[in-house]
Amino acid sequence: MARAGEAYEIDTISGDESLLLQAVDRSRPDVLLLDLLHTSSLRTIQRVTGIRPSCRVVALTGMRWTDVTDAIYSAGASGILYRFDAAAELFVAVQAVLSGQRYLSPTFLRTSTSIDGERLRQSNKLSASDELVLRLVARDYPAHRIARALGLSVGTVRLSIAYLKRQFGRRTNRALKDYAVSHDQATDFP
Repeated sequence: MARAGEAYEIDTISGDESLLLQAVDRSRPDVLLLDLLHTSSLRTIQRVTGIRPSCRVVALTGMRWTDVTDAIYSAGASGILYRFDAAAELFVAVQAVLSGQRYLSPTFLRTSTSIDGERLRQSNKLSASDELVLRLVARDYPAHRIARALGLSVGTVRLSIAYLKRQFGRRTNRALKDYAVSHDQATDFP
């Protein structure tokens, strides 16, 4: 990618986290665009910045809630792009993080789901993590994919799902999904 006299070298690495970490160690990138739902987790951000503290991580996600952005920034990312805006915003995001600023896709600023999520947590005493698990259950994500997306163990996700079932009086994952969908927990996904 090049623009106005500036050149960028782009490498792609797919799938395996260990290959990604080896490439970060070997190539020492200034910026890393990391797809959170397909190849990595929040822990991957921490591992990348542990290997290369000066590397700016721009996370790519399909989730648009404030809780998610807080978790991604806490993990060490410098920028967050909404998956469907990435092509239009990538250059701006890279420039922002290279200049030491945080970048947040404007799509996150237009959504009010964090207010709805806060109401749900307050009324049902859900943690932010349990709310995220519930939202992904609403999208039919299996436990292993939820674990990967949130940087949790599969066991932790299963415990969260069991807690959510008890909390909402549901016996099956399908019943929990139906409850979450009927209470608008899946509306801000693409």
